[in-house]
Amino acid sequence: MIHQLWYWLNGYLVLRFRGANLEIILNRITDSGLYLWNVERVADNIMIAHIGVGNFAALRSLLWGTRTNVAILDKKGLPFVLNKLKHRQLLLIGLVVVMISLYYLSGFIWFIQVHGNQAIAVDSIMAILSREGLRVGAAKKELNLRKLELVLMTELEDLSWAGITVQGSLLKIQVAERSTPEQETIQYGNIVASKDGLITQVLPFRGTPQVRVGDTVKKGQILISGQYYDLYGRLTRGRSEGIVRARVWYEAIGEAAYSRIVQSTTGITHSNYSITLGKYTFTIGKKPPFQLYQVHPQVSQPVIKGYRLPVAFTKNIYEEIYYETMVVSPEEARVLALDRAWKNLDALGVARESVESYQVEEIVVTDQLGIRVGLIVEVEEDIGQFSPEL
Repeated sequence: MIHQLWYWLNGYLVLRFRGANLEIILNRITDSGLYLWNVERVADNIMIAHIGVGNFAALRSLLWGTRTNVAILDKKGLPFVLNKLKHRQLLLIGLVVVMISLYYLSGFIWFIQVHGNQAIAVDSIMAILSREGLRVGAAKKELNLRKLELVLMTELEDLSWAGITVQGSLLKIQVAERSTPEQETIQYGNIVASKDGLITQVLPFRGTPQVRVGDTVKKGQILISGQYYDLYGRLTRGRSEGIVRARVWYEAIGEAAYSRIVQSTTGITHSNYSITLGKYTFTIGKKPPFQLYQVHPQVSQPVIKGYRLPVAFTKNIYEEIYYETMVVSPEEARVLALDRAWKNLDALGVARESVESYQVEEIVVTDQLGIRVGLIVEVEEDIGQFSPEL
């Protein structure tokens, strides 16, 4: 690793050796003390290898008089990168400008998400925060998150809790609504897990927490119990309330074939005409002489003084088509399969912008006619749901 870093700093070449007896040539190079790496035999008479740029002259001298041809396929390393940048000053300036711009823009809020609201509209929440200066494009250093939380709690009586956090250019607003009178008719119950997950946040408003941050929970497991001790130390049964967020994993599969059927045209056309009188149609001319075709009708219907006559003249242009099988490259098929996996996740209600991280696994297909991709994503969400106990 250190050798490769050294050669990258000083520059190295990707060489192609062509000739007979490449093993003898390779042994001669090794005996001379020249260092080669990433040596790969791609054919009986062709070999690919990397060498430091400073050793290339000695290598040419070593191969002089042999029937081995050496060619430079690529030049890599820091010296060649700097040399390219010298000739691309505008590109370098552009990169610097982009980096400065990204650094500057990172100080602003560009995305806002609201979670936990059900009865309260997102527009109502954003209207209140907008009056306090929170909007897309607001500077992060000018925002007082605790003040914004207090404003929400003050102006929205139906809120029992509000929390605002900033992650990069994303601002997350998490709220919890008060129980409605209909809900309060259920006097006792627990907050349970709606799905499996890894707990990241526990905010009990009423009840006793049964889990802690870092715990792994299963669907149906009690998160906040409806049993708690009142001010007098008595064990009380009630309706638990709170927010429990967790990391949740979803999985989807997408497939794509290494071939696809494409419709093409031969360029051969055929035309005939038809006259339509009311519900009757009469065709003038022969049918197309080919079996596969697509029709392009050109309809003309006379209009007299704004009245459209019940007769239409149509020119039917038949274009011969055929179907052919096109080869799909493995990389293109992989991209297509991954896109279908994302769409399958969308169908499960998982928004791409809410994904914290994801992992892609290629699954072997036994018939080798296509590719199957497994997509595993991680999402942080509120998994608590109320479960009444009568």
